[in-house]
Amino acid sequence: LVKAGTESVSIGHPALARVWVLPGCDRKKRDWRCLFRQWVFIKALRQERYDIVYNTTEGDRGIIFAFLTGAPRRVGYVKPKDKWWRRHLLTERKVWKREACHNVFRNLALLPPGDEPFPVSVACPWDEEDWKRVAGSLQAEGWSPEQPIVHIHPVSRWFFKCWGDERTAKVIDHIQRRLGARVVLTCGPNAKERDRLADIVAQCSIKPLNLAGKLTLKQVAALSAHAHLFVGVDTAPMHMAAAVGTPVVALFGPSGVFEWGPWPNGILSDSVPYKRRNGVQSAGRHVAIQKSWECVPCGRDGCEGSKKSHCLEELQVAEVIPYIEQRFHMSRSSVKADAP
Repeated sequence: LVKAGTESVSIGHPALARVWVLPGCDRKKRDWRCLFRQWVFIKALRQERYDIVYNTTEGDRGIIFAFLTGAPRRVGYVKPKDKWWRRHLLTERKVWKREACHNVFRNLALLPPGDEPFPVSVACPWDEEDWKRVAGSLQAEGWSPEQPIVHIHPVSRWFFKCWGDERTAKVIDHIQRRLGARVVLTCGPNAKERDRLADIVAQCSIKPLNLAGKLTLKQVAALSAHAHLFVGVDTAPMHMAAAVGTPVVALFGPSGVFEWGPWPNGILSDSVPYKRRNGVQSAGRHVAIQKSWECVPCGRDGCEGSKKSHCLEELQVAEVIPYIEQRFHMSRSSVKADAP
C-alpha cells in the first residue's frame, strides 16, 4: 500500500501480487466525494481478508490503514512514548529506536529472526520499453550509444540536501573532459528543481545531456541501469541506482549514512553496511562522502534553521573527484571483464 505518485517503483516487482494506491485528497477541497473514495477503498481492502499487515512507517497513516484492513495480525513500530491509540491499533509492536541501523535492516526486523544469516538485496523494476524511451530521448540530445554514461541527479526537493551548483558544474566538466563519458542530468518535475538544474547547466563549460523532469520513475531506473556510475545527493534516485546495481557516489549532509546510505545488494543480514561518522564510507560498489564533523549527522533541515547545510557547502570538489574516478574505472573494467 503506497501513496499516489510512488506506485510505479513497486509495480512489476516479481515478489508483489498487487500494489494498492491510496486515493489522494486535496486538503483544501475535502468533501463528501473525497470521503466516499476513501470509504470505497477501505471496503475493497477489507474484502481481501489479509492475514497479516506490516507497517514500516513511523507516521499515523500507515498504522490507521493497517487497522482498517481488518487483518488479525498487524505488525509495526511504535515510539518509546507513543500515543495509546497507536499502540492499540497494532497487535504486535516493536519499539522504533534511533540507532545506527540501516532502514533496510529496520524493516526486516519486523519479521521473525532467521536461523542463519542470508544475503539481502533490494530491487527497482523497469522494462526494455522504459529504456527505449530513455535512449530515444538521449539520442535526440546528441548521445551516441558507444559513449559511456554517468548519471547525475544533483537536486532534491529538500534543498538543504543539495551540494553547491558551481561545484556540481565543475564535477560535470571534469567527468566529460577527463573520463570521456557523457553526463546525463535528471531531476523531478518540480519547477524549483528544474530551475536549479538549469543554473547548474548554465555554469558548465561542456554541456551535459539534460533530461530534467522528462522521465518517469521507471525510466530513471532504466537510465541508472545503463550508466557506468551514478553521482547524486541523498534522494530517491540514489537508492534506485543502487537497487539496479549501478555503482553510486553519494554526497551526504545532515542525514545519517548508516541509516540512508545506498544499499549494497547481497550483503549478509548480520553485517553492518556502513559505520557511523567515518567521513568517507564505502559499502560494496558504493561510496558515501560526508564530513566527519562532530555535529554530523544532525538530521536537521539545515544549520540553525537556515535551510542550508554547512557540511555540504564546505565539501570540496577535490574531496569528491577521486572517488568518482575510482568507481567509474572500476565499473568500466568490470564491464570489459564480463563482456563475451
